[in-house]
Amino acid sequence: MNIHCARITPDSTGFGPLKSQSIAGGFNMLRRLEENWLSGHNRFDRPGESLMGAYVDGLLVGVCGLNIDPFVSETGIGRLRHFYVDREWRNRRIGSYLLKEILRGADRWFDVINTNAPSSAFAFYERAGFFILSGRDNVTHQFCLRKPA
Repeated sequence: MNIHCARITPDSTGFGPLKSQSIAGGFNMLRRLEENWLSGHNRFDRPGESLMGAYVDGLLVGVCGLNIDPFVSETGIGRLRHFYVDREWRNRRIGSYLLKEILRGADRWFDVINTNAPSSAFAFYERAGFFILSGRDNVTHQFCLRKPA
C-alpha cells in the first residue's frame, strides 16, 4: 500500500465521490468545504493554512484542512477542518498519516490546534494527543504544538 499526501482542491480527482460518500453517511463537511471554496470564503491560502488529501495508490481516500481558527480572536490558533476518511479506508492508519502530514511544520504558524469533532471521532483525536476541552463553543479537542512559556 503506497500512501502519500498532497495539496488538493475540490476540483481534484476523487473529491466528488468522497464528498458524495460523506453526505450519504450524514456528514456535511466536504459539501461545506466545496461551497466555501467556490464562493472564495475559504481557500486555505492564508499563512499556515493548507488543504490536503491522502492518496493510496493514486486514489483519494481522505481530506483534511488546516485554517487559522475563525472562531477565536487570539493569534497563533489553528483549526483542523473538514477531516474525512473514506469509510473503506478507516482503521488503516490513513487518518493518522493525514493528521501527521497536515500538522508537519504547523508549529511555525500556530501554538495550538483546535477541532470540533463528532463524538465518533473522539477516540481518534485522543489517541493522536489531543485533549478534550469542555465548556467551549465550537471546540471539542485541542492539540498543543508549543509548550507555554
